[in-house]
Amino acid sequence: MKSYMIKKIDGPVTEAAWQIAETANIDFVPWNGAHPYPYKMTSQLLYTDEALYVRQETDERPLTAHYNKPADPVNKDSCMEFFFTPNADDPQLHYFNFEINPLGVIQMMYGINRYEFIRPSVDWNIFDIKSVITPNTWQLTYKIPFSFILEYAEKISNKTIGNFYKCGDCSEIEHYACWSPILCKEEDFHRTEYFGELIFEKGISVSR
Repeated sequence: MKSYMIKKIDGPVTEAAWQIAETANIDFVPWNGAHPYPYKMTSQLLYTDEALYVRQETDERPLTAHYNKPADPVNKDSCMEFFFTPNADDPQLHYFNFEINPLGVIQMMYGINRYEFIRPSVDWNIFDIKSVITPNTWQLTYKIPFSFILEYAEKISNKTIGNFYKCGDCSEIEHYACWSPILCKEEDFHRTEYFGELIFEKGISVSR
């Protein structure tokens, strides 16, 4: 199982803080390479006492971005994703999936697979999504408040699981890639059995 150490930051999450974060390369092409993956993508995580912070970056060009309303199927656009199971002791391993396109539009659910889930009712502004596009890169940053997570999960475990993804179902080049390898034959990112390990560096003490 792949493992990622989430560094804790005691002050504001600045560019200097991101420099100490581990970098996960999203470079495993699943399903026997049925779809080409000509891009690069990285993901980073940090946390404070209040929230988990996510930064993702890709060199995908050209970018596809048609969907502009929350809960739209942004996976059909150029898309970067983070799936995360807060409570490792949950027997059903409920997870959040955060899927975001270049317009900063998010599709987010909480469930146990791609068919059994709910769409949390939330003010999307709490995630403070920033999508920055330069001539060579597209970068996303956002935060996931622990208070939001605990509206759905009983607790956040010190050591839990998750995965990072790159996709574009209807982009210029249809593509799929992940950090922790998916080894099933079906084209499905919603497989917790293939999530990698996420470890909060100094532990975390938040629960309902």
